[in-house]
Amino acid sequence: MLKKVYNIIFIVLFMAIISLPLIKANWKSGVVSEDENRYLTDTPKLIENGRFNPDFTSDVESWFKDNMGFRKYLIDTNARLQYEVFGRMLNKSNYYIGRHGDFIYATDAMIADYAHLNLRSDERVAQIGQSYQTISDWLGDKGIKFYNVQCWDKHSVYPEQFMASVNQIGDTSKTDQVVNYIKNNTTVNEISLKEMLLDKKKSYEVYSHYGDPTHWTERGAYFGYQYIMEKINEDNHNMYNILSEDDYDITVEDKGITLNGFIHEKDMMETFTIRNPKAVKADKSLMGEFGEDERHSIWINKDAGNDTRLLLMCDSYINSFIVEDFAESFSEVWLVWGDYTKDLDKVIELYNPDIVIYECAERVDRSDAVVEFADKIK
Repeated sequence: MLKKVYNIIFIVLFMAIISLPLIKANWKSGVVSEDENRYLTDTPKLIENGRFNPDFTSDVESWFKDNMGFRKYLIDTNARLQYEVFGRMLNKSNYYIGRHGDFIYATDAMIADYAHLNLRSDERVAQIGQSYQTISDWLGDKGIKFYNVQCWDKHSVYPEQFMASVNQIGDTSKTDQVVNYIKNNTTVNEISLKEMLLDKKKSYEVYSHYGDPTHWTERGAYFGYQYIMEKINEDNHNMYNILSEDDYDITVEDKGITLNGFIHEKDMMETFTIRNPKAVKADKSLMGEFGEDERHSIWINKDAGNDTRLLLMCDSYINSFIVEDFAESFSEVWLVWGDYTKDLDKVIELYNPDIVIYECAERVDRSDAVVEFADKIK
């Protein structure tokens, strides 16, 4: 008799346990999984558009996998175990754990960049390099100085932190190919920041260990601004003011990012805040058709000590970190995203700059647009 009672209790408990995931399931439609950044599968329909749904069985299976009760807890627990025990990410994103524990961001294309699996032919390198020469000459004929600035991804400055499972072939990347060609075969003012950052990393954290792995730190960005300005001043009799560390309030705070909703490693990093900014952000309506892009901006500095108008055609390495620093050095700064490379002639006509800084991150390959624009103005 007692054994029968135990069996009944066991059956009831077993049924309760296997029923709980269904009882606690999500029955709402249009729910987004924040951890996975996607919509969960909607509740399946037996009848669809007035007819029997032939995929109903597979739809139910997909729905249950996405919406069963305690799913988030199970996913989080699994992800935590994989991270803590095996040092792996499980969210199928482009975030990885480097060989020494650093957070690494790498798309498939960036992995190919690091491994040097996507090198260009000599003919293609020359075509790109000569296109920069064409653009530089075209601007020079208009009395505009041109500087091509190459920013680098974390894997090029901290290659020792990349995933141990990826091997490098040789010591030249596709970006190195173009930078080296421009330096050796053109008169373009090429400003590559890699060697400077490799030197600075000996004493400073120029890319973070556990912070945003897609950009430099504010310390690294400050060094980038300083280096670019020094190169510009070499050509302009040191006429432009360059902010020194004394011009900033520098504080330290935890800037470690949080992945998978719980993975967080403390990373104490500097924040640079300009103490007495002179530049002010102007109304974007002055930018005409390019003012509609929310990423664009104008900065006016009546106390810059010069009347130079700078055009920054760039990406987030400058826009998110040092555009305000440049604004302290020039009378006017006009920022337009590099996505508008093919419209550079329109931008020049509208804004009539004295200096153009064309900046591109390593992972942002705008070579096709550069070649196309160079062909357009020949």
